[in-house]
Amino acid sequence: MAKAYSLDLREKVMSFLSAGKKKREAMEVFGLSLKTIYRWIKRKEKGMLAESKNNVRKPRKLDPEKLREYIKNHPGETLKQIGTAFGANPVSVFARIRQLGISYERKSYYTRSEMKKSGEHSRNSLAKSK
Repeated sequence: MAKAYSLDLREKVMSFLSAGKKKREAMEVFGLSLKTIYRWIKRKEKGMLAESKNNVRKPRKLDPEKLREYIKNHPGETLKQIGTAFGANPVSVFARIRQLGISYERKSYYTRSEMKKSGEHSRNSLAKSK
């Protein structure tokens, strides 16, 4: 992710424009896009020229260890049921399960590494061998 421009630069551009200079001149002098300059002008009008602090991530609802344990203890539950238990969207549950490397098909729980160790295969590989 790109870093935000400094507040010092933003203030310099705003003072440059308030001195009667044109936006296109500011674009060339400071090496910015017109879109950025217009965005900063709008932010200054709202009194929010400083960079926003909304880049902070919210803590995740789905604790990896709790989710892993829950799936082991409740192997027959659907993504929707798991999502309800954790207060999360089923799509989020699915994404988190994939992120953890868990192959989750209802009534089965194992990680990819456990599959390789035990010699278990997915349905696709079994179908190909027949």
